[in-house]
Amino acid sequence: MAKKILLLSANPTNTSKLRLDEELRDIQAGFERARYREEFEIISKLAVQTEDLYRALLDHNPQIVHFSGHGEGEQGLVLEDGSGQMQLVSAESLAKLFKLFQDKIECVVLNACYSEVQAEAIHQHIDYVIGMNQAIGDKAAIKFAKGFYDALGAGRTIEDGFQLGCTLIGLEGIPESYTPVLKSKSSQNLASTSNTKDNKRIFISYKRDVCPDEQVASEIVQAMSPHHEVFIDKKILVGTCWAELIETEIRQADYLIVLLSSRSVCSEMVETEIRMAHEFAQVQGGNPQILPVRLNYSDPFQYPLGAYLNKINWAFWQDASDTPRLIEELKQAVAGNQLTIDKLPRKAELSQESESEPSSVPRPFPSAQPLPLEMPSGTMDTSSAFYVKRPTDAIAQRIIQRRGVTITIKGPRQVGKSSLLIRTIDAAVQAGKRVAFLDFQLFDKVALDNPEVFFRRFCFWLADALEIDDKVDEYWNSALGNSRCCTRYLGRYVLKELDQPLVLAMDEVDKVFDSDFRSDFFGMLRSWHNSRATKQIWKNLDLVLVTSTEPYQLINDLNQSPFNVGEVMELADFTSEQVAELNQRHGLPLNSNQEKQLMMLLDGHPYLVRKSLYSVASGQISPAELFSNASAEHGLFGDHLRHLLSLLHNKRELIQCLLGIINHNQCDNKLVFWRLRGAGLVRESGRKVLPRCQLYADYFRDNLHV
Repeated sequence: MAKKILLLSANPTNTSKLRLDEELRDIQAGFERARYREEFEIISKLAVQTEDLYRALLDHNPQIVHFSGHGEGEQGLVLEDGSGQMQLVSAESLAKLFKLFQDKIECVVLNACYSEVQAEAIHQHIDYVIGMNQAIGDKAAIKFAKGFYDALGAGRTIEDGFQLGCTLIGLEGIPESYTPVLKSKSSQNLASTSNTKDNKRIFISYKRDVCPDEQVASEIVQAMSPHHEVFIDKKILVGTCWAELIETEIRQADYLIVLLSSRSVCSEMVETEIRMAHEFAQVQGGNPQILPVRLNYSDPFQYPLGAYLNKINWAFWQDASDTPRLIEELKQAVAGNQLTIDKLPRKAELSQESESEPSSVPRPFPSAQPLPLEMPSGTMDTSSAFYVKRPTDAIAQRIIQRRGVTITIKGPRQVGKSSLLIRTIDAAVQAGKRVAFLDFQLFDKVALDNPEVFFRRFCFWLADALEIDDKVDEYWNSALGNSRCCTRYLGRYVLKELDQPLVLAMDEVDKVFDSDFRSDFFGMLRSWHNSRATKQIWKNLDLVLVTSTEPYQLINDLNQSPFNVGEVMELADFTSEQVAELNQRHGLPLNSNQEKQLMMLLDGHPYLVRKSLYSVASGQISPAELFSNASAEHGLFGDHLRHLLSLLHNKRELIQCLLGIINHNQCDNKLVFWRLRGAGLVRESGRKVLPRCQLYADYFRDNLHV
């Protein structure tokens, strides 16, 4: 009697579109050519609802049940309701259902994201169950199914089919071969390969096309690959699949080895990969662990890298003779030991050594530029000779000297908001005020998902920044609510404890906009602003908020918003005159025609203008190379563009709107437009909405796909 395989699929209209028809077609085509095709009968059911599921089991008594579609982890498996919308079915309910058919069903395949939860529950009653331990892409899901059923059609076992399915994912160059998991009662649960506790997954983060970074990275890969699963982003085509690959590999990694040179510490992609690893580790029991390697670089890590790396041990590499020792040290670290550099005296000693060594970055001749060059990174130091002052600088520095003020600094990404903030802070210190600087990028997902954790951590962070005792527990009374407890802590303790006015400077407050408690938090800030009128103690508090996202689109009650009171300063990209001024300060690396060409390409984007002028002035690139390879992966802006692409990964609505702006200069969804504008990707020009610059239009037109 033929073995029945029941193929079920569901793709509700309010979920992302999957290529389920291709998966079912490949399975059927595989059996049509299979050696033992007569031994199998294929039954398929589309748009499955709950009643379709149990009726199909009753009607057909299948030996193998295969489900293709969406999964939501703990929330359940996604089926359809009567109107074609999503209906979640819990793991417990599925387990009870399959228990009724345990004498017939041999294997259940849940080819859906995060379905390991359901697989574990069903496995109580079914001998073989396959689930996915995280999100799985369409292509990987299809390849797994093809390999699994081709093996069964050739007369191989379920275990062989599972291994072939995972192997086929790897053979196709898809970084998800570890995602399928087999629950088997006849043997130990199998991961996608013969991974053992000694075989680790390692992600190498480095700056591409830079020496010595690339060479050291290659040697580490060569040495570690025979013993571990090592991933390095070296020859991957740019595109949305690339962004998915990077995120997947970091999520699955046990270790992230990051190579930090004078060039890579300014890399946006390296910073992004470190941030991803840090965030994943917080919710994945500490993995991936970050192993920093300084490549002849001993300067203090600048913010925000310092926030992630300062408390971590690191290794030091000075030249090629150190490579064998470094590789051995990394092998020991992956085996569970610590990297060697952890003592502050030794760190200070290395920093002193580095000060006497000449920089490896080439400089132009003194006659070509009157100022020492400064590598562009994020926030610019207050002493920087390359900082371009705008009218807002004088206004902010004048206002902060008053008592009891609220200042909002807003503008798109990389326009100079944080640099203006630190100059405002500097003016406040000179005026005799205490400053607590809080960067909301450092709030982790746990805090942003839990209001009590967030508000308590906010208070602790405030005390820590001011170097005063933590007394959160003493002033906290949950019955009062989080915002009142926080207000109580600040008003009754912090402001009274200080003997001078306090400036609460908050950068990247956008992070709170996606939380459920945003109205509570920003309403609290507005109440602090209003309290100055009635309570003397609150006149000792100044608020300075920095935001990229337009807050008026996200806070429904404007009377509860701190962003429409006090002084609001909006920063814009550089004018042609400001670009010319920067070109002059760099020693005129571009002639007047090239300067105009740069303005046409970047439309005054402050960070990219500085990066261009620095790179040409320091001899790293010629003007011709700058413009001819502007949107290329290996060009000057490749790292920056890939970073932006990673930010758009899986954000379908943003991608659709951005492509609409690039192709038609329109975006009907104002909220989505403000999110793109806050990310520094688009701008308004009269009634039109446009890409922020021509570079972005060219790159995203070629590399973004819905």
